[in-house]
Amino acid sequence: MEKDTERARSAEAAPNAYERVLAEDRRVIREAMRSSRGGAHGGLVVTAVALGAVGAVDGPKWPLIIGGVCAVWFALALAVVRRRGGRGWKAIERAYIATFGWAQWL
Repeated sequence: MEKDTERARSAEAAPNAYERVLAEDRRVIREAMRSSRGGAHGGLVVTAVALGAVGAVDGPKWPLIIGGVCAVWFALALAVVRRRGGRGWKAIERAYIATFGWAQWL
């Protein structure tokens, strides 16, 4: 009975300094890794330009393969977002950011 009271008290206690530092580190990393629609637009443009350049030099084979991979990735991201409860344009936007949002880190 005494141990239950101690557990309840420790669960209600304020986080210690170590937990506060970890929480702050997680917040900073989440903020640094965040992507936006603008970054996704940049990723789409970079992808299209790269595929166009490869297509001009090497023919349509590789751009079609890479474009197909991007389409499959988008479809998988959309399926995951929909499965987690995303609906409508918001789901499409989240899948778009998941597919092309990498350009924000360039």
